[in-house]
Amino acid sequence: MTSTAGSTAVDTQVSGPNNGGIRQRIHDFTTFLYNGEQGTVLGRTGKSWAQVGLFYLVFYTCLAGFFAGMLAVFYYTLDWNEPRLKGSDSLLKQNPGLAFRPLPDVSTTLIRFNKARASTYTPYVDHIAGFLQYYENELQTTESGTIVDCGSVTGYRNQEDWKKACHFDISLELGDTCVKQQSFGYEDGQPCVLLKLNRIFDWLPEPFDNTTLPADLKDDDGAPLSIWHEYYLTVRCFGENAADKDNLGDIIYYPSNGFHYKYFPYRNQQGYRSPLVFVRFDNPMPAQLFMITCKVYAKNIEYDFMDKSGLVHFELMVD
Repeated sequence: MTSTAGSTAVDTQVSGPNNGGIRQRIHDFTTFLYNGEQGTVLGRTGKSWAQVGLFYLVFYTCLAGFFAGMLAVFYYTLDWNEPRLKGSDSLLKQNPGLAFRPLPDVSTTLIRFNKARASTYTPYVDHIAGFLQYYENELQTTESGTIVDCGSVTGYRNQEDWKKACHFDISLELGDTCVKQQSFGYEDGQPCVLLKLNRIFDWLPEPFDNTTLPADLKDDDGAPLSIWHEYYLTVRCFGENAADKDNLGDIIYYPSNGFHYKYFPYRNQQGYRSPLVFVRFDNPMPAQLFMITCKVYAKNIEYDFMDKSGLVHFELMVD
């Protein structure tokens, strides 16, 4: 009996404080949430909460006003017609690059198809056709007033004419060989690849002369190649390896001289379209993978294969 009574006393001593501790914590927490005696919520009176709320209201209002003011100053000083950083200050460093089409899959630069199976080259044909539609909309007419006919311009345009873009007539400039009606040559195993020069604001090409002409634009006797012209950005494509050069076959350019200087500079003119060049590979050897580089030539273009400055690389395979 003594043992049982002692056990009960021990249990009471052990469990009593714990139960009281939990109840006390709950009571303290609910009192913190709302204390009716002191008239506080979360430890603060109504007056204290009003002061805190007013402080943060004024603080965030001033912060938002400062942000809005800085944003207004930024937009007020921003020129919507030209970039703030130009020339050597620009990230592009006045060094244009080349781009090519078709590129239906941006994860690969390989153009591979079987001329006997339309399904293998239809995506390439559709991609080129879709890109050329950008040059055929209602703004691409001289009647629209946004662009002008520069057919009579043989060299640089006069600076006072830079406000309007030159009309790039794809039927005149690109000819009738690389056309959708003939699947841009893919159905015959003679694919056409479209090249465009990336836009750089206010960039003007500098021409070569006979003394500064690079070796790529000279024949074995040192004479200029027929594709070179003083007021054109000459384009030339070639195989990167010896086997590529031997088996790539003839390469034809439309227009033959490249990008005319009259389409430069780009100054964000309404209706401006970058000039284009079609490259046609007339008879590449079937079932061979070709590594191809195309370069555009001007005195003020530097070449960097890693950055793709002044050139573009792609692969071609005709099954």
